[in-house]
Amino acid sequence: MKITVIGAGVVGLSCASMLRQRGHDITLVDPLPPGEHCSFGNAGCFSRCSFVPLGLPGLWKKVPGWLLDPSGPLSIPARYALKVAPWVWRLHQSTSIARVNEIADALFPLLDATLDQWRPLAAWAGVPELVRQDGYAWAYESEAAFLGDAFGRELRMKRGVRIEVLQGGAVREFEPALSAAVTHLVRFPEQGHCPNPLRLSQALATRLKREGARFVPDSAYGFEWYDDRVARVVTGGEKIECDAVVVAAGAHSHKLSEKLGAPVLLETERGYHLTLAHPTVSPRVPIMSAEGKFFATPMEMGLRVAGTVELAGLEAPPDYERTKPLLEGARRLLPGLQFESLSRWMGHRPSLPDSLPVIGRAPKVPNAYFAFGHGHVGLTAAAPTAALIASLVAGEKPAIDITPFAADRPSIRTRGAA
Repeated sequence: MKITVIGAGVVGLSCASMLRQRGHDITLVDPLPPGEHCSFGNAGCFSRCSFVPLGLPGLWKKVPGWLLDPSGPLSIPARYALKVAPWVWRLHQSTSIARVNEIADALFPLLDATLDQWRPLAAWAGVPELVRQDGYAWAYESEAAFLGDAFGRELRMKRGVRIEVLQGGAVREFEPALSAAVTHLVRFPEQGHCPNPLRLSQALATRLKREGARFVPDSAYGFEWYDDRVARVVTGGEKIECDAVVVAAGAHSHKLSEKLGAPVLLETERGYHLTLAHPTVSPRVPIMSAEGKFFATPMEMGLRVAGTVELAGLEAPPDYERTKPLLEGARRLLPGLQFESLSRWMGHRPSLPDSLPVIGRAPKVPNAYFAFGHGHVGLTAAAPTAALIASLVAGEKPAIDITPFAADRPSIRTRGAA
C-alpha cells in the first residue's frame, strides 16, 4: 500500500517507521528537514506518568497571577486573547474532578507503553542508546508547593506510578548540584528520557530513507478524491498518489483535518528552551522545577532548560524574553551553574483543550488517519501512537481503547461542526 505521511516530526516519523516495517511504501511530506519542528526542542522525557491533564481543578485561581507575572509559566499576549478564548473556555470545561479522571484513564495506557514501544523502534533506527530509563524528579522549594501538587500525585499513585519523596539531606544526597532551597524532591524512578531528541528523529529518517521511503520537502495543502477516499495529496509542487494518508503535521494539522471533514479546536502552546553548552554542573537525571514549571535535562549537547506556555498563535515571532526566567530559574535550581554559551529556541506544541491527542481514522474518510495534538507528550506518545496507526491501517483491533481520541469528540469540535 502507498501511504503518505504528512509531517516529519517525531510522531510522523514514528508512524512512517512502523508502517514501513509492515511493508508499506512510504512518502513523507514536510517543508522542514526531519525532526526540526517541536521534535527538536522538547525536554526529552519519555514520561509514562504525564497522563495528568493540563487543566486541573483550581487552575483558574493560579492563572491571573501567572499572567500578571512577566516571569510566570503562562503568557497570553493581549492581541491574541480573543482568538484563543474558545480554546481556553474548552480547557476550563475539562477541569472537573470527574473529567480529569476520565482524561487520565484515557492517556494512561497510551503513555505507559512508551518505553516498550520506543526501545525496539530506536533499535531499528540504530540508536538504542537514546532511550534511557533513569527516572526523573520534581524539585519543590517549599512545603506549600509540595502540598499543592498532592492531587496530581494522587492521580498517579492510583494508577500504579512509583513515586519516592525525599526531604532534607536526602535531596542533596541524591543530587548534590541542587540548591539548598529545595525542600522536597519527588522522584519518578520508572520514567525515561532521550539525551538527543533531534538525533533520534534523524536516525528514524535515515533508516526510512535506507528502506526506500521518499521525503518531499514541501507543504501539503489539500487532497484530491476518488469515491469519497483520498486519492492524492496536493503539495505546492506536485500531487502525490496514495492509498492512504496519515496527518501528523503537529500544530498545522487542523488545517488538513478540516479538509478531511474533521474541524478541531487545535491551538499551539508555544514553548521555549535554552541549551547551555559545557555546563559546570548538570543533574544526573532530568529535574523539573515545580514552581518554575521547567525541566532541566542533561543532553549530549549540554544542559537543556525547557518549559513555559505562551498562547500566541502560529504567526507571531518568538518572544525570547520568555527565556530569561528559564535561565534565572536554572541558576536558582543549580547554584553552581555556569556555561560557555547558550542557544535559544521556540516551538509550537500542538495542543487540544482536553489534553487528549487525536488518534484514529478520520470520521468521514475511510483511508485517512489522524495522529496529532499530543501537546506536552509528543515524544512520549510518538511510538505508542505509531503502533496504533499501524494496527488501524492493517484492519486490526487497536491495543487500547482509542474512543477518547476521536476527532469528532464534543470537547474539541469547533462551533457549528456536525
